[in-house]
Amino acid sequence: MISYTPQFMDEQSSHSQSNLLLALEGRRVKVLTFVALLFIGMGPLFVFRYYQMGIRSLSAAVVFSMGLGVLTVFWVRRGGNVEKGGILVTSILLVVLTYSNLCSGGIEDPNFGWLYIVPILGALLVSAWVGWMFTGAVFVLAVLFWLAPEYGFEIPNYIPPELHREQSLANRLSAIVAIGVMLAALAGQQKYSRGLLERVNNELVYEMNQRTEMQARMVRSERAASMGSLAAGLAHEINNPLTYVIGNLELLQGYLADGKGATPPARSQESQAMISEAIEGSYRVASLVRDLKTFSHVSDEETEPINLARIIDRAKKMTSNEIRHRAELEIDCPEGIEVLGNQGRILQIVINLLTNAAHAIAPGFSDSNAIRVAVRERESRVLLEVADTGSGIDPELADRIFEPFVTSKAVGFGMGMGLSITRNILRSMGGTIDVKYTSPEGTTFVVTFEPFVAEAEDSSRASPAVRLRSESDAILKILIIDDEELVLRFLSSSLGHHDVSVESDGRMAIQRIRGGDFDIILCDLMMPAMTGMEIFSELQREVPEATEKVIFMTGGVFVEEAEEFLNGMSGRWIEKPIDTIELETLIWNRVEALDAG
Repeated sequence: MISYTPQFMDEQSSHSQSNLLLALEGRRVKVLTFVALLFIGMGPLFVFRYYQMGIRSLSAAVVFSMGLGVLTVFWVRRGGNVEKGGILVTSILLVVLTYSNLCSGGIEDPNFGWLYIVPILGALLVSAWVGWMFTGAVFVLAVLFWLAPEYGFEIPNYIPPELHREQSLANRLSAIVAIGVMLAALAGQQKYSRGLLERVNNELVYEMNQRTEMQARMVRSERAASMGSLAAGLAHEINNPLTYVIGNLELLQGYLADGKGATPPARSQESQAMISEAIEGSYRVASLVRDLKTFSHVSDEETEPINLARIIDRAKKMTSNEIRHRAELEIDCPEGIEVLGNQGRILQIVINLLTNAAHAIAPGFSDSNAIRVAVRERESRVLLEVADTGSGIDPELADRIFEPFVTSKAVGFGMGMGLSITRNILRSMGGTIDVKYTSPEGTTFVVTFEPFVAEAEDSSRASPAVRLRSESDAILKILIIDDEELVLRFLSSSLGHHDVSVESDGRMAIQRIRGGDFDIILCDLMMPAMTGMEIFSELQREVPEATEKVIFMTGGVFVEEAEEFLNGMSGRWIEKPIDTIELETLIWNRVEALDAG
């Protein structure tokens, strides 16, 4: 069980964080070096003055602190820990200033103000937390210096009285210089922080764009992988019936070529069986192609009542090659249950769930494994459950299984987008998906849909086609427009009981419509010289009344323009391969609509 996350994203994020840390470390080293050089530069003045005043211990302490400061800076610049170096330098300064105040009168000495710089220095060199820590230390020292005389602890003042005024001025001037330096450092730090924030923000924006682009690529890759898997299964399902369709037709061709005289009864019966098998196989292929078109070419916004049993049957056929070597597929779905949604998207959901269930089961043990699909209605919702006897979901991934790029499949068998896409599709249709149960013995997913509630219809109304055919044996005048000669020949024969005319050229067909009075016009949608849409547009300008008689035929819609066109022609188009009974019904329904309208 693994969780897949694009590796380069983690590496890029780590690289960005590493760059930021290096930049921050470099800034701290610069501040530390600058402060150390400042005190090293001012230190000799204090050493000389304290030595002149006779406070040799304080002079030695300043010299010692200068030496430690130099060593600390040297250590940090050679790769030592900057934070530790900053704490050490700030602590040295705090100790020296505290000792200085103990030698010069405590809180009454102007030199006491230097202690207030210590917290600022700690915050600059290390962090705000260290600054607060030194603030607390200085606060405690101030209280102790304040209360010391009241509790009988006198702080000596080793500076001669005649030098108090001079010392006071020197301390104030040095404090002013130090405060100015600290303010300059703070201003520099603020400027640096703004630049760093802008840099971080730019890197975050860039990384977000990269992640969004990568996620889009992963979605496309997941769909491509899914389509590749389906294509392999469909190729298997299509090639099987094509084998006996082509084989039977070749045998029949041979019989006709070799036959002499009357066909023997046995051979006639065998030929009839071959023809029936070829027809059945052709319809199997047509059904698979129709299912594939439903899956691959859908309008996300279109919702309609969907018969769940038919959708599950289509998904079963499209995933049969994935399932058959792994498990037995058991389906319990009552007929007539309809949900409201998008046909292609619901088909995609069921295919994703069946494929996931199949991949959770090792191939080769189909007799001892099962994938169960159950549909039932509960509390104004339709529940679809898909259960398998596979390996289950890793407990560490169970709570994250619907997140993008999270998968329990092995490397190369999925990118972790299928369930995430499924959840998003369901949310857009008002549905949900959850893991009901998972263990090493299998997993159960439960999906909820919004049910479709149909309005009551008048059952006494028979279909127009049925009434017309029962009341009249009228012969219709039909014009068929198609660029395929064999299609024209087939339709002419199928509709031979009507007055049928055919035309393969769109311009010639328009001329014939101008001069003739056809009851119905059957027109192919996609033709090379002039499309059915262009013919329809031309008729709207020249013979507008003829446009109401047009019924379109299509072998597949592959452009958005054609899809939008057919969406506006509800009940007036039929898919190839054409079922002659369905075509006859559509024709009579159109005639009835024209008579009624």
